[in-house]
Amino acid sequence: MTFAASPDELLPGIRLGVVRGTTYGLFGPPEEFVPQARALGAGIVRVNIYWSQAEPESGRFDWAALDALLDQLDDDDEAWVTVCASSEWATRRATRWLPASPALDIDRYRHFVRALAAHRPGRIRFWQCEIEPCLPLFWAGTAGDYLAQLRVFHDAVKQADSAALVVLGAAVPGAMLGDGPAGAHTWARFFGEVLRDGVEHFDVFDIHPYGDPYDVPELVRTCRAQLAAHGCEKPVVASEHSGPLPTDFPENLPHLAGVLAVHQRQFLGQEPVPDTLEGIEAAADAPVVELYRRMAELPSSLQMFMSGCPSELEEKRHRLACRDLVVRTILALAEGIRRNLYYPIAPEWDFHRDSRAAGALMFGKLQLLDSRGGIIGHRHPAADAFESMARLLGDVTRVRRIPVTDRPNLYLFEAERPQGTPVLVVWERGGDEGSANEFAWEWPYLRAHAVDAYGARVPVDIAAGTLRVPISPTPVFTDSAVSGGR
Repeated sequence: MTFAASPDELLPGIRLGVVRGTTYGLFGPPEEFVPQARALGAGIVRVNIYWSQAEPESGRFDWAALDALLDQLDDDDEAWVTVCASSEWATRRATRWLPASPALDIDRYRHFVRALAAHRPGRIRFWQCEIEPCLPLFWAGTAGDYLAQLRVFHDAVKQADSAALVVLGAAVPGAMLGDGPAGAHTWARFFGEVLRDGVEHFDVFDIHPYGDPYDVPELVRTCRAQLAAHGCEKPVVASEHSGPLPTDFPENLPHLAGVLAVHQRQFLGQEPVPDTLEGIEAAADAPVVELYRRMAELPSSLQMFMSGCPSELEEKRHRLACRDLVVRTILALAEGIRRNLYYPIAPEWDFHRDSRAAGALMFGKLQLLDSRGGIIGHRHPAADAFESMARLLGDVTRVRRIPVTDRPNLYLFEAERPQGTPVLVVWERGGDEGSANEFAWEWPYLRAHAVDAYGARVPVDIAAGTLRVPISPTPVFTDSAVSGGR
């Protein structure tokens, strides 16, 4: 069996981070976003760089996007670049954007990747080969094609920067395409082929755990089992996640049938996506246009994902986003995920919020911050939730779940710190948003401060060594030394 370094050795500490988006500097000037991410407490940032933007013509390199990222980094920031083989001249499928595809000349690809990784070596910690190659939207090739390119990618990166880590393209839950909650059907076959002969050509296995957050633990375990079945043990990270999505609400599904059909055709590569800014801006899918025409008749759980919804529904979706962010993150960290990134920090294009494309309806309200005129600034409530969580977990080394056998819907976690007292995180799955039950736990400390996922102070009581705090579906952080909160 082949063993890589342990997560503690390869990925010291736990870092929360953010993804800029699907593009960075591809359809416009690369904007500033790292200081904003750092202000949220993000310790790692990720961007996608496309072959079409870094080498628009054979032998002519354009480092504008990569330099824009590198110039924003501080010494303690970790950076992750996902490299996409999308080119109008060098790949099997001629496109600036998606899908990526096999190189026409593998030596030309090797030269490109080596030049990219060698541009300013030592500053990018993670180099990833493609976004989600198990999905045809992102990779127009076979698993064998991907493996051939991965081998070259790994060697080129290591030659340019031996300390950098190579990341396998991400696995995604099959639920994104209707494959069921464990998400094994879509990606397991693809990566099964890659792992048979490819375990020596990457350092880190990546997942994008969208869908039901409570499926995250099983998804991580399934990934680890697949790695073990192919004789390797490597760190599993989550470089992209967020929620909720419109499909998380069963009452929405009858109304989303047409939208999901378009969405699925795009993900399966059966319907092309535009690869110019003008085409993206003009894109409109008829089922989405029809939903907007009937917006007032739709369930409130669907309206809240649509542009221009009533303010009370917008506020509700913001609350659910804060809750989802914390639940999804804690469940991932408790499974040993040591790099966990939220997608996206901000919208990619100013017009995206009013788009009538299927992707905009599905993913258009996930961002933490808003953007106007290329300036990322205004915070949504989930940004405050991210910052509060990042502050509370800033020096945490491990998160573990504490089973409470007589309360199966209770989710209790202890976040361990090298110095000081641990942080308890607790919530109760199910129930109404406004409901609250009492949680009691042994507490050997004189003080306790608690804040919820929204950053609001939660009342606590300590008596006879027992902590009592009201809990609900909204996670609560309790610490003996927490300050702040609203």
